[in-house]
This record gives sequence, structure tokens and C-alpha cells, in this order.
Amino acid sequence: MREAADYIVSLPKVEQQHRAWQTAIEILIGAAEGRDFMLHAWIAMKQALGKDAPAPKPPKKRAKSYRITR
Repeated sequence: MREAADYIVSLPKVEQQHRAWQTAIEILIGAAEGRDFMLHAWIAMKQALGKDAPAPKPPKKRAKSYRITR
């Protein structure tokens, strides 16, 4: 947790004001105080770190063809 907090503090103030980083900060503080889980803090940090990455495109699946038999 200390490394995550140090990283966030080292960010420029404009970057710290981003919604993803604000969420990560709140959840990290909650985990430090015992109100939240460490897993939630880890997920919030991962999301904040990848906030500028483009969203992955869903894979295109070929529609199944069905044959009706009587």
C-alpha cells in the first residue's frame, strides 16, 4: 500500500484530480483503515493505471446456423 500511495503522491496535481485516481485514492485509504478490501484497492489501481488505454473490442463470433428438420 505504501508504494501505491507514494506513486499517487508523485503524480502531477492535474493527474491526481482524474476520476479514476480519485476512486483509487478513496479505496486505498479505506483499505488502510480496514473499511475496504485490499483486492478492491488493487483493482482500482489497475483501472487508474490503464485509464488511457483503449477499450478492447469484443471478439466477433460467427452466428451459428441451424437447420430445422421435421
